[in-house]
Amino acid sequence: MSDLADRLEAARAEVARIEREIAQGPCREYGHQWQSHGGCNAGCSESCGCSVPVKVCAKCGDCDYGDNEEADQVRKHCEATNG
Repeated sequence: MSDLADRLEAARAEVARIEREIAQGPCREYGHQWQSHGGCNAGCSESCGCSVPVKVCAKCGDCDYGDNEEADQVRKHCEATNG
């Protein structure tokens, strides 16, 4: 039983090492860690009052300026609703 426990502990240690590597690695290789940073006007039309989420990467500070999947859904809904 000790062998299985040792193997499980080694596997957990390897997962932790990989997670640290990803967290410290470059965003272009491992992807951004997006966090909500508020919102901005969707710009659907001149009278648009829609708001879309803006996200900032916790690792590198890059901002998506509201160019994300949630924002696309808001704009599509606005277009379908308002023509």
